Formats: sequence, structure tokens, C-alpha cells
Amino acid sequence: MRISRMSGAVLAGVLATVTFGAVPAHAEGSKTSYISYWATGGESSRWHDGNNDAVSTSVRFSNCTTASSPGTRTSAAVSVWKDVFGPDQNKGSQSDVCSATKYWGRLASGDYYFSLDKINGTSGSGTFHLNAKPVTMTW
Repeated sequence: MRISRMSGAVLAGVLATVTFGAVPAHAEGSKTSYISYWATGGESSRWHDGNNDAVSTSVRFSNCTTASSPGTRTSAAVSVWKDVFGPDQNKGSQSDVCSATKYWGRLASGDYYFSLDKINGTSGSGTFHLNAKPVTMTW
């Protein structure tokens, strides 16, 4: 009796593995953070994309405001960079990550980060300081 119950449990585990293995892959990684008092040129922490899935790299800021006008809607533009020896490789810029999730496509394996390019269309340093919470990245 005990052997048949054990065999049934093993078979159920194998079936569950096969069944759940057929589900589409989720993002390889994601991170939720926040930005507080960032001027243009600010850089996020680095993340590693092993390119183990087909998920597009994305960034989304929520509840964007400037420190000088906390109740006023703010826009922000960012670039995603590949961190390499020598000059880092710009993978493209996206405008207004405060209004919608922005995508950079499937990126090659490597270390990445994003930089804050513009706040309210302005790139001058020290003009505005951005707050956003949460900031969501997937890769």
C-alpha cells in the first residue's frame, strides 16, 4: 500500500512539473524602488540581464513630481545603458516614463542601468529635482 501511495505522489509531482513548465516565462528579473530628489544625469542601480527569456526591458515611474511643485504633474525622460568597459552603450531614450511603461526590447546579456535625461523637457542640471514612487523595472 505504502509503495503505491508514494508512486502516486511522485507521479503527481512529475505531472505538476510538466504542466506548470508549459506556462509562458515570466520576467527574468524585476525591481521596485523609488526616486527622491534626483536631478538630470542621475543613474539607477545596476541590474544584470542574463537574456534567459524573451521579456522586454521596461521602466515605469509613478506619482512623478518635482521637489519644487509636489502637487504638479511632472514628465521624465530616461535612457537605458549597457555598462561595459569603456564608454557605456546607450540602448535608447524614452520620453515620459511617468505616463506609461516604456520598453527597450529584448536586450543582450549584460549589466544595465537607466539615467534621467530630462525633467519636464529640460535637461539642464539642477533645474528640477524629481520624486517618483514607485519606480518599476523589469528585464
